[in-house]
Amino acid sequence: MPFEISAKWNVIKSAWGRSQSEDKPQHPWLVDLPLGLLRHVNLDEALAVWLEGLEVQLKSSGATLMLQTEKTLTKVGREGLCHPHLNCPYLSPQGDWPDVGELNTCIPCIRMGKHRLACGVRDGHGGQGVLVMEFLHSPRTAQKRQLREVGKVLSETLSLVLDERQRREAALMEERALLSRELHDSVAQELSYLQIRMSRLASVIENPEQAAEASHMLKDLRHNVQRAHRQVRELISLSRLTLEGRSLHMALEAAVDEFSRQSRCVFELDNRLPVGCMRAETELQVMHILREALVNVVRHSHAQHVLITLKMLKDQRFEVCVEDDGVGLSEDAEKQEGHFGLKMMRERANTIPAQLSIESKATRGTRVKLLWRAL
Repeated sequence: MPFEISAKWNVIKSAWGRSQSEDKPQHPWLVDLPLGLLRHVNLDEALAVWLEGLEVQLKSSGATLMLQTEKTLTKVGREGLCHPHLNCPYLSPQGDWPDVGELNTCIPCIRMGKHRLACGVRDGHGGQGVLVMEFLHSPRTAQKRQLREVGKVLSETLSLVLDERQRREAALMEERALLSRELHDSVAQELSYLQIRMSRLASVIENPEQAAEASHMLKDLRHNVQRAHRQVRELISLSRLTLEGRSLHMALEAAVDEFSRQSRCVFELDNRLPVGCMRAETELQVMHILREALVNVVRHSHAQHVLITLKMLKDQRFEVCVEDDGVGLSEDAEKQEGHFGLKMMRERANTIPAQLSIESKATRGTRVKLLWRAL
């Protein structure tokens, strides 16, 4: 749960606890209402279950929550409480909704001999409504006080849940846009290049005098097909991580586990960055750069130990570093055929934007450092 959501939940939880100090303590699941609704996929189902428990808690014979938005009227809970033919004042777009925590009695219900209270509820996103509670007898003062507090906590909770759902939807759309750009900028361009080279190879291979050139082109094609295949696998891996809402830390742990199985290196991960401190686009680029650095370590360094650190410096800059105890890099490593990924790492660093340094250590091995300021 993100920090701002957790903080807001604690405020609601604290307020609920204070409000009950004058009466008998409430069931713990009432205090944990925000977290319970955040975890549930279907909000209406979660609310229906919660209302059943609320009936027991307030010794009510029925509970119904009605919320009116610009588009629709949502009704959750007991089906038999309120129907349009009973002239319910809250089942119309022009309903006279009480303020949050304010209690109203329903005139049509009184005429029917029903003991019902309507408590005002808001969702913080333009929706307004009531929580209707039915009692076998006229509700006591303590029950009314509890219902007022329930209305306040429920309103705060609905606002919290809708805020979080909007945040998740926005993050999901951003991640999909990022993956779309990644497919266009990497795989699509790679495939276009391969298509051009294939056309050229078709013309060259028919000429026996160009056998050497054809062999060179075939080797180049094989190399680029392997690169495109790796890019596709990385994008699939990253899409599974991001679209399932997992954090950068979890993605790194999965990558370390993957590379540990592929090599004899001992990987050490030291991540001191808090969850949610980066934008989704930055996380994706950082993950790509780190994976490319780890690929180079496994393929070229002959290292035994690899240290991956992520931390926030005192001047509020991010630092990401990969260090190994391998053979180090030659001065012209970026020009060599086997190190094509170094150029891509620099291009990705520029999009953050970040400073990327790749250098041999004074003792032994290579250090890849990414440094940028939080925006």
